[in-house]
Amino acid sequence: MVFSRPSGRIGPLFHASLVIAMMMVPSVLATSAQAPASAMDAGFTAPAMWPVYGHDSQRTSRTDQAGPAAPLRRWSVTAAPRTQNGAPIVIGSEGTVYVGSDAGLISIDPQTGVMKTFWQLQGWSVYAVAILSDGTIIAGANYRVGTSLEHGTVFGLSPAGIQKWDLTLSGNIYNQIAISKDENIYVLTHHGPLYAISSTGSLKWMKQASGSYGGVALARDDTVYASTETNLTAYHPDGQPIWSIPVWVDAQLVVQDDGTILAVGYQCGSGIGFCNPVSVRTLFALNPNRTTRWSLESPSSPPSLGWDGTIYASYNHDIRALNSDGTKRWNMTLNTAGYYTSGIVDANNVLYVYSDDGITAITSGGHVWWTVRDVGYPVGMGADGTLYYYYFPDGLVSTGLVGALAATDFVVTANPNSFTLISGQKGFSTVTVTPRFGFSGTVTLSSKVSPSSPIISLASSSVPGGSGNVAMTIDVGGALPIGTYVVNVTGSSGYLAHSSLVNVIVTHPQATLDSSLLGLSTGMIFMLAEGIAIVVVAVLATVVILKRRKNTRV
Repeated sequence: MVFSRPSGRIGPLFHASLVIAMMMVPSVLATSAQAPASAMDAGFTAPAMWPVYGHDSQRTSRTDQAGPAAPLRRWSVTAAPRTQNGAPIVIGSEGTVYVGSDAGLISIDPQTGVMKTFWQLQGWSVYAVAILSDGTIIAGANYRVGTSLEHGTVFGLSPAGIQKWDLTLSGNIYNQIAISKDENIYVLTHHGPLYAISSTGSLKWMKQASGSYGGVALARDDTVYASTETNLTAYHPDGQPIWSIPVWVDAQLVVQDDGTILAVGYQCGSGIGFCNPVSVRTLFALNPNRTTRWSLESPSSPPSLGWDGTIYASYNHDIRALNSDGTKRWNMTLNTAGYYTSGIVDANNVLYVYSDDGITAITSGGHVWWTVRDVGYPVGMGADGTLYYYYFPDGLVSTGLVGALAATDFVVTANPNSFTLISGQKGFSTVTVTPRFGFSGTVTLSSKVSPSSPIISLASSSVPGGSGNVAMTIDVGGALPIGTYVVNVTGSSGYLAHSSLVNVIVTHPQATLDSSLLGLSTGMIFMLAEGIAIVVVAVLATVVILKRRKNTRV
């Protein structure tokens, strides 16, 4: 379109109108370039990695994280965990390790092992720890144990270590805390009652009892199982009893996914206020209706559960893998003496246990995968696969160690990771394998591309020693359709596998412009045309008005 130059007074007004109208075009373009607003998520707190003893209140001692394939000691510190029945060691969502001790609640940096006093009160020792979903840390502490003033109190602490609430109990807290799905806190005191406490610290209900070291565990439906010195009792979440049987459980209760209760202890005969054992120490598998499903010789520590239903039981001189019906799957000789804790099972059903030879990893088939000379009891696993353990080298609480076996690992990267190629061209990228935490294994490389037309070739199919570079060629061919292709380069070593993505955009030589004119989307083109139309209308309207005024004066 061609405009003749206006003359006289029309010229300045025309220019003014043109400037005003043209100023609208950038705003149109800017509006079209804005991303649609999305609603922000409400405040969210990631769940803790290991929120209670045994990982969960079923006390399965299993995690959906893969453990260390080639472990290396990251650190070992004298945190002196105050173990009485289970270790008061948990892991927060950010990876911080919390340890209950005579010096209060200790926090440990997972990377450096630096310890800090997270919370402390004079005269109080922390024997039990748990973490709620909002990050609140629950500490079960005892005051002046061994004196006439001793008693237990449950403290609620903010993620910053500030005390939010406390509730005094009538007995000492030696058993570990259980947390239900609706955040009820269950505490079974030693020779004292069972307490149900809300997440804000108020008492929901209490049952008079004489708690034993079997502690408390929850089923998936939040049925509460609590052990005393004379009975094992099941409760509804509201505190109403379901049943009670004369079994004295003296090791941590465990509940399977199908509701079967695994209890280590003695069947009791008649007695007033105490158990008169009428059986040897036994591992009982009890149905949810309290009938005995099967029973076996008792292990030295509470069992651990595999993801495939396997029950792992540690005896003094061997490890046994049991089917869910109690029949033996396999056993292997191993001096465990693991009274202090259960083993830990990772996402690959690898069992990590204490042994006299050191911490030992055992595959689901019953074969030793690796042994580390650090002698300790596995107690938790972080999101990065770091395995945490504790040990008392001199048999004294004050010398108790907490250590970390780092999950040695590797990272796969590709540089460059984005190409724009014309059909018939080739692109070149370097695939780099970088070790983490001392990894030195062989990494096998493979590649896939989607859609599958480009041809990908790697100069080598493996990187030995855990570190190195491999050249990758991407051939898009002459007849390849235009579009975007994604190359996935994967490195694997044992259970470890990591990938890196490379984006490839393919164009044709003659395709200088595509449907998105000048790089603008269709919507932007329409909005630009709308802006230009507004300019034209504004200019023409100004010209017509000014000419009419001129004619009127004439």
